[in-house]
Amino acid sequence: MKKRVSTTVCVLMLIWIIQSAISSIALAASNVSDGTYSIDYVITKAENDSASMANDYFEKPAILKVKNGEITAQIQMNHSKWITVFKTAKGTDFPSAEVIKSNQVEDTRVVQFAIEDISKPLLSKIHVTVKDIDYDHDYTIRFLFDTNTLKLTESAAKVDTTSKALVSSSTSVSSKIGVAQQEKIVVNPQTGDDTPMKLLVGVLIVSGASIAALLISKRRRVQ
Repeated sequence: MKKRVSTTVCVLMLIWIIQSAISSIALAASNVSDGTYSIDYVITKAENDSASMANDYFEKPAILKVKNGEITAQIQMNHSKWITVFKTAKGTDFPSAEVIKSNQVEDTRVVQFAIEDISKPLLSKIHVTVKDIDYDHDYTIRFLFDTNTLKLTESAAKVDTTSKALVSSSTSVSSKIGVAQQEKIVVNPQTGDDTPMKLLVGVLIVSGASIAALLISKRRRVQ
């Protein structure tokens, strides 16, 4: 009986260690390198994960611009006239998002706002007004970003290289060499994405060895 209880405890400890390691990997996923990315998202109600009606009024995917570890999202709103107020959480405040592009004919606008962590829900406050049906309400919604869909569309090194090439066309050969070198600099750090997985494997090996040693020790005592 004692042996069964000890085995159960060891298994539960192993499960807890695995979950902790996976959580660490998920948090590390939010640390992305400088560059421009696309990412899918869904807008839900504030109180649960049910899709909000506002979800249909925002274009997907979103564009993320990362510079020096700071993330800025750019999203297009459809039916722009209806959404008269759009604010997103930043700490304890809700600053209004910056409008960077507007098209009155198509009734759209593109806004940008800061995101502290794309792996966590982002609260947003909006005000919707539809005069034709006498509709006027405030809502709190949440942006849930799917980190599994995060895709690099333009690296920071590529942007910097392009700017330098436009300044001096006489050094085109050396610029190409610089592009190759900078692309290597971008790619090499990405191999570090395997580090969390290696950490998980290491934790599992150590944990398994420890549990096996514990079980063997207890069996010897019983004998």
